[in-house]
Amino acid sequence: MATTNAVSSNAISALGAGSGMDVKALATSLVEAERAPRKDVIDKKISKAEGGISGYSAIKFVLDGIKTSLMDLKDQSDFQSLTSRNSQSSAFNITAGATASAGTHSITVNSLAKAQRNLSSGFANTTTAVSSSDLTLSLSVNGAASQPIVVPAAKTTPGGIVSAINSANLGIKAQLINTGEAGQPYRILVTGATGRDSGFTLNSSDNTAVDFNVGPTDPAAVSYDAMKVSASQTAANGNVIVNGVPIQPSNNQLTEVIPGVTIDLYTPTSGGAASVELVRDTTAVKSKMSALVKAYNDANTMLNTVSDSKSTVETYGATLAGNSVVNNIRTQMREILFPQVSSGSSQLTGFRDMGLSLDKDGVMTLDNARLDQVLSTQFDEAVTMLTGNSENLSAYSTAPSGAVGSAFKSITAMLANTGTIATQSSNLTKRIAEYKDELTKLEDRMTKLMERYNMQFGAMESIVGQSKSLRTSLTSTFEGMMASYTKG
Repeated sequence: MATTNAVSSNAISALGAGSGMDVKALATSLVEAERAPRKDVIDKKISKAEGGISGYSAIKFVLDGIKTSLMDLKDQSDFQSLTSRNSQSSAFNITAGATASAGTHSITVNSLAKAQRNLSSGFANTTTAVSSSDLTLSLSVNGAASQPIVVPAAKTTPGGIVSAINSANLGIKAQLINTGEAGQPYRILVTGATGRDSGFTLNSSDNTAVDFNVGPTDPAAVSYDAMKVSASQTAANGNVIVNGVPIQPSNNQLTEVIPGVTIDLYTPTSGGAASVELVRDTTAVKSKMSALVKAYNDANTMLNTVSDSKSTVETYGATLAGNSVVNNIRTQMREILFPQVSSGSSQLTGFRDMGLSLDKDGVMTLDNARLDQVLSTQFDEAVTMLTGNSENLSAYSTAPSGAVGSAFKSITAMLANTGTIATQSSNLTKRIAEYKDELTKLEDRMTKLMERYNMQFGAMESIVGQSKSLRTSLTSTFEGMMASYTKG
């Protein structure tokens, strides 16, 4: 086959040697005439499929925008924005959680919960062992049975004793402090948990080595990091009055006295009760609702662009013109954002009741006056309808999740790898691969066709060449004969 091709190619390349025609160009033109229309059809199919993929990618992008805006509205905590006003913020701090409600409260802090503190005898330094044998500490919390803390002889340095106490993790903490006293400035400060039930006793098996039940040289106090440490402090509960109710907390963080509110106590209040006002801030909610409207309208515009046969938008304009999937997606968008949700309410049943609506062109609008009215008069009811009072539910949870949660689940399914968009895009990718295979096969056929034309034209040139040679030979012969006759 290689020899035949070489012969035909050589014959064709000898332009004008036989017929005088450019038969090589003729063969190329004939092949191209057959290739071009077929290749054009396949190229158009590939271009259309690639455009379709771009169109689906554009739709996916805007649907992701809707999903994000729904994510910002699907949890109960997304609606619980409260601003606190505290008349004595230096005495305590207020943190409003997801379940807090707007309202006014009165708080008086008479005293804080206290932890017991014991100060040990002094040490000249922190690295010298204070005992040549093991040291056993006995700890009893709130009158319970004593628990031993054994300090090996080699580790009976003040630092080693502190480490042993802390490693035992029995409800007390130890730290070394420098009191500045002459001779033996270092002491071990032992602190328990706050609250009267956290009082403790701590004794040493060798009080000469270390004694936890002595006071400082100055019986009033010793200075440590700007803190006055008394020789001992008794564990005690706090004394707080919240909305007229006396409370004796065992620690200085209150989490249940006002539903959904955490109160961190710092110091006693002064001049009577402090006033706390929790004011609902709906600015964030309204902003999130506006973001949902924008995301929906962006998606609606994109669907119009990809399906408009006259669109001139680059990359994705008109890429899905006449495609029924686009209308299906538009229908699904409307259905997932405007369902009727059972919320136990006869007044609020869906997004329309929050002020959202669609016009004849599918454009969403937000009635801000209606939204303000609902948020100011039916706030809790609206939160229940939209979120089902749920928190952090996944898109695959079967628990009730309200209108937003339901829409979030539906749009997540639309965008999933098994959803319509991904499936259609995947199908187009497979078709492109098939079209490219057709192009490869077409080129193979055209190569063989060129070879056949080369052989055929080569044979033709050979015959024409032989005919010309014979004509030349005969002409010469006849001319010779005529010349001999003429001479005779």
